[in-house]
Amino acid sequence: MGVAATSPALELPDILLLAGPAPGKGGLQLFELIPLQFAELYIHDEKRQQLKVKLWSGRTFYLQLRAPASEDQEFGRWVRLLYRLRFDSGTRVPFTQASSSKEEEEEERAETAEER
Repeated sequence: MGVAATSPALELPDILLLAGPAPGKGGLQLFELIPLQFAELYIHDEKRQQLKVKLWSGRTFYLQLRAPASEDQEFGRWVRLLYRLRFDSGTRVPFTQASSSKEEEEEERAETAEER
């Protein structure tokens, strides 16, 4: 996952990039470009360095930072970016996950259990 600005004139990113391993090439393949206005980014679990991406279509992704342990600053950069997106731009990108209903919490636990 990455974020980018569609114009050099923008101070903050406005698009979400979703990529994964490219088959047989060893690199990355871009799967989706999503305007940030159609996505909500959350810090799902700070200790495990996990982010949650919820799209307006209802699809939800849980992303695990896979940086070496010596690079703890990387997740901190994501936290600061989410903070700036939330408070500097006035977009729908929350800094942390709002308290949710019991149904949503149970759904998240089930999804997390499936990932393990």
